[in-house]
Amino acid sequence: MILNDSIKNTFPLLYKAGISDYFIVNYESLSKYFVHSKPNRKDFRLDDIVFNEYRNFFKSVIVDESHRVKDVKSLQSKLTAGICMGADKNVFLLSGTPTLNTVLDLAPQLYIAKKIHHFGGYTKFISDYKDADIDKLSLLHKKLIKTSMIRREKKDVAGLPKKTRQVIYVDIDNRTEYNAAVKDLASYLKEYRGKTDSEVRRSMRGEVMVRVGILKQLSGIGKVNAVKEHIQNLHEQGEKVILFGENIDVLESFKAMKNTVSIVGGMSSESKQYSINKFQTDKITNLIVCSLKAAGVGVTLTAGRIVSFIQQGWHPAIMNQAEDRGHRLGQEKEVHCLYYIGKNTIDEHIYNIIEKKRKTSNAITGTTEDIEWAVIDEVIDLILNENDN
Repeated sequence: MILNDSIKNTFPLLYKAGISDYFIVNYESLSKYFVHSKPNRKDFRLDDIVFNEYRNFFKSVIVDESHRVKDVKSLQSKLTAGICMGADKNVFLLSGTPTLNTVLDLAPQLYIAKKIHHFGGYTKFISDYKDADIDKLSLLHKKLIKTSMIRREKKDVAGLPKKTRQVIYVDIDNRTEYNAAVKDLASYLKEYRGKTDSEVRRSMRGEVMVRVGILKQLSGIGKVNAVKEHIQNLHEQGEKVILFGENIDVLESFKAMKNTVSIVGGMSSESKQYSINKFQTDKITNLIVCSLKAAGVGVTLTAGRIVSFIQQGWHPAIMNQAEDRGHRLGQEKEVHCLYYIGKNTIDEHIYNIIEKKRKTSNAITGTTEDIEWAVIDEVIDLILNENDN
């Protein structure tokens, strides 16, 4: 039974009456149903939260998409940890990608799952693995399997059809503007020529991230017309299409297409669900426009078998999760993932680097450490080398 306001104070009676054994609640509603009071300030600790009596009602807690509680400072992480407390309470965490950014993402999840003691406690885990290399991460993987984690490959348990990837190279139609931005970035980077130690690199990364983000955005804008045409051809073949991107000004152009719904940042949960239902059940609705952040996880879009990307994220895990919005239980057709890559743009660098990272991404469970910075470092080298030639 899904918790809602109508059974907010009576759901334990439904269990005692034998009506329901399992109760489902989303992260956003934990405070509403399980918290008596909490401080108004932002920096409060878990101990400052006063839970109501319903926290102790459950014998077991299953935390789905547990990578959402990887930030120990977030309210939903604190609430989840509080609800999972209790020596006699069974706790299970489920995730396809428990490490989205770094190995340290595991620490809050291991704490919530009551497994952090296998690693000497929270502080020791952070200390031991914050700068871990691939060899140490491989040892961590073995220890996780031995003490805390069961890993199942989708191909072994889900019985899903095949998933394929295809790269489609696209000529961007704003080449002059894009090239000017590349020269600007190259000039900035050359100021640091000869200063390649890690401390200097870290000091410049924030600025580089901004400038690289502009290149990604410009490439996305330059591909819009070509991608629209390709999607229209897919529609004529009877295909429903899932389209992912990052920048809202890139995605806005597609939202205006006929028979289209969207899942982007700033939408209410009700609006997102409406878009999902419309895409899944309405035969006429043949395109859903999604931002990687808003729809990359926790969404089922099996009505479409074409998952396309006009822009990429930084991590293999993010891309895998997005691909699998269509490659989930209920999918009966082969899923085809299309990557629209701008010719001679940063898209090619990012795609190639991420593909290389995929090969080492199983060192822990889903990603290697510090992938985003590793990608940025390689992009720096590539842009400098290209502008020297």
